[in-house]
Order: sequence, then C-alpha cells, then structure tokens
Amino acid sequence: MAQWGNTDDAANSVLWATGAVNLTPNSVNQALLFGNTTIGAFTAGEAVGQFALDVNEVSLAVANVAVAQYVITSGGSGYGANAAVTVANTTGGANTLAANSTQTLGRITAVTANATIRGYTSRPAVTIAAPASINITSNTQGFSNTADALLIATANSKFAVGDRVFYGVPTNNTAIAPLTGNTFFFVQAANTTAIKLATARNGDAIDLTDTRNLSSAETHTITGDTATAEAVLTGFGAIDGAAHTGWVLRTVGSGGRAGRVQYETLVAMGGNFSSDASDDAILPDA
Repeated sequence: MAQWGNTDDAANSVLWATGAVNLTPNSVNQALLFGNTTIGAFTAGEAVGQFALDVNEVSLAVANVAVAQYVITSGGSGYGANAAVTVANTTGGANTLAANSTQTLGRITAVTANATIRGYTSRPAVTIAAPASINITSNTQGFSNTADALLIATANSKFAVGDRVFYGVPTNNTAIAPLTGNTFFFVQAANTTAIKLATARNGDAIDLTDTRNLSSAETHTITGDTATAEAVLTGFGAIDGAAHTGWVLRTVGSGGRAGRVQYETLVAMGGNFSSDASDDAILPDA
C-alpha cells in the first residue's frame, strides 16, 4: 500500500490508484492522474488527482506546532523552593518565561505553561534548575557521631528515604570520616533535624567516626538530584517526515452543495519525500 520510493513525482505514485477512476493501471494513466486538478478529467463534475508531500511541505505543515503540556520524567530531590524552568526556543536560544515549576516535599511535582509557544518542528529541550546545595558545617555542630547523622533543619521536607544525594567537600578540606568527599550517597533516614547516609539505596546507615572539633568550620554541602521534564507537542505524530498520498476531490453539485470541497487521504506513510512536484494547486471555483 506504500508508494514505490521517496521522490515526489508521477512515477512514485501508486499505480493501483488509477483503478479507482476506471483507468487501466499503466504508466501513462498514472502520470495523467498524478497532480490532476482538471474538473471532469476522469469523473464528471469532479477534479480527482493523486498527490504527495515532500519534506519541505511536511515541515511547513507542522511549523506552527505548539507545546501542549509538560510532563515530569523525574521529580528530583532536595528542592526547598520552586525551580526555574527553561524551554529551548525555535531559534536555538532559550525561553525562561514559558513555564514554571511547583515543588512539594523536595520534589518538582508539576511544570505549568505560562504562555503558549509554537513554531516547533521537533520537541524542544526542557531544563529544570538544580536544587540549591544545603550547607553542612563539619564540626560537632554540623554532624553527630552518636546519631550517625548530618544535621539539616527540616530535612524530611526535602529528602525521602532512598533519594540519591551528592556530598560535596571544598578543595583542600577533609571529608567527615568515613565519608568520601564529592561522592553520591543515598538517604537512609530523614527527620526534622537530620539525615543519615548509606552507600546503597536501602542500605545500612554509615557509621560516622569523625572526632574533629575544628576551630575554623569547613562548609560542606549536600545536594539532591535535578528534576527533569519533557515537552509534549500538539500534532507530534505528524512530525519526523510523515507524508501521504491521496485524493483531492472538488464536488461541483447543485443547490446547497454547490462548490463543496472534500479531501480524502487514501494512503498514509512515513519517510521524507525528495524534490517537489509543485502539487500545491488551488482548485478553480465552480
């Protein structure tokens, strides 16, 4: 049921279509049918032809595609506030006002459009800002060996058990023993005052053994994972070089039906057509 190739010309049109207008299926009639807009050429009172779209026409057809909605693919962790959202625009830049995010219990739970933006021919990149790093002071006020915990106010409003976090240690400073600086860990527990870390999701809490009491506190950080989202476009299925062959019929009737135009697609297919048969014809009035 597909066309023979990807060139927008008569030889590429489907030969069997000639039978629909009672023509012998041969190359001569195939060429006559392709691109026809003459009323009555094959069917009395109707202009019947077979047409295809090349890749440029397909791009034009979908060039006004808009973002319909945003879908969260990962809520991230460690957010204490709503995060900025950036949507790539059609010229290679970025739109920072197109959408905003909603944070709930440390996660981005929604990205909402502020404005309708259109003109896309492919899905734009959506970037959610990373969560802010949370400072941990690595002296006896910043962590507890007894509780094996890092002291973070309202930690359970930002993190949940199993969340991955990044433990950052400034250059030339020493990690809280036995933690390794600038490494990912997992939250083993979180409450209103502290979190415990594990080396694996659902693993045991790491036993903190650091006994330092630094006269000049080192500021280390805990940072959650960055949330991600995708844009959903209107009519996205028509993108990626979709094309079709089909009829265009112009009914020349009488009374209230006079001049009615009817379109019918016979064959739908994917792939890009090359060249152009200049088939963007405007049918004549009755």
